[in-house]
Amino acid sequence: GYGGNTKAAIIRIGLKEMQKFCKVFYGDRQIKDETFLESCGVADLVTTCFGGRNRKCADIFAKNIAAGTPKAWDVIEAEELNGQKLQGTGTAQDVMKAIKAKGVVDAFPLFSQIHKIAFEGAKPETIIDMKLEKYY
Repeated sequence: GYGGNTKAAIIRIGLKEMQKFCKVFYGDRQIKDETFLESCGVADLVTTCFGGRNRKCADIFAKNIAAGTPKAWDVIEAEELNGQKLQGTGTAQDVMKAIKAKGVVDAFPLFSQIHKIAFEGAKPETIIDMKLEKYY
């Protein structure tokens, strides 16, 4: 796995892309940047990244790929969540549909790479293979 600094950088990029997504798709609602520093923003993002069912299942997904025994999301969900549902996988698919439809895929390198890993067969370690010039 990656170290703390790499994980923190990915989380920061995720937060920036969340803000950008809201501006691109909901700009007319004048969402304040401060909103992302509240519980519904960075606090929820950190919690999601370090715990919870989406994190648990993503870890299993990545470890199975690394072991050469990939498992589908629905199989992981059925085996691990005792009837609960994953929300992150559906959200990732919906986000990708939206950014593709608007023609702004290149503006969201992290969202795009997550989709490639989760649904298009990219290796989990490619999470850091994004064009990040706009974030530095």
